[in-house]
Amino acid sequence: MSNLNFTPEELEEIVRTCAMVEIDDCTPPYLQDFIAARLADTNPGLSTKVRQLTPNEMDDLCEYIKANLSTVP
Repeated sequence: MSNLNFTPEELEEIVRTCAMVEIDDCTPPYLQDFIAARLADTNPGLSTKVRQLTPNEMDDLCEYIKANLSTVP
């Protein structure tokens, strides 16, 4: 995984945002926009960080989300 520039709290919030999304083996093309749009009202700074991710970083974030969806409270 590349060095994503998110705090553990930000990663937790992103995973919670994706709790209702089913992610298969690859990064869905809509995922970056979905996450950023969901975060825009509650955490605009984090939304901006997600929008600025490169495709490789987005792939890494997707892998992180898939690995951690089962830990969402």
